[in-house]
Amino acid sequence: MNINFEELKFNKENERYEDGYRIVYFYDDKYSIGEYCKTIEGFMLGFAENNPILEDEDIPPFVSNDDLLDRYLNDLPDVNEVAIYKIDGTLVDKKSRGMVKK
Repeated sequence: MNINFEELKFNKENERYEDGYRIVYFYDDKYSIGEYCKTIEGFMLGFAENNPILEDEDIPPFVSNDDLLDRYLNDLPDVNEVAIYKIDGTLVDKKSRGMVKK
């Protein structure tokens, strides 16, 4: 499924990101642009067990892109694939549900 790479560059208020990464979720017949972070490791904030995050230890450590993609697929049962894109449209990594480690 092709995505509109221009969507990666803007937030909901139509403000432009200068640099960074976006998560993209792929469903049966659509896709959804997700979170933005300046670094790939920053996406781990979304997997913190406590909200609000009180200490750095509340944030799971970044292991790898593969581990990060597994976490998204394990948390979101309706998603078929999840990908990390640079906001310029460069695909960094992508994983399908059939390849998930539990």
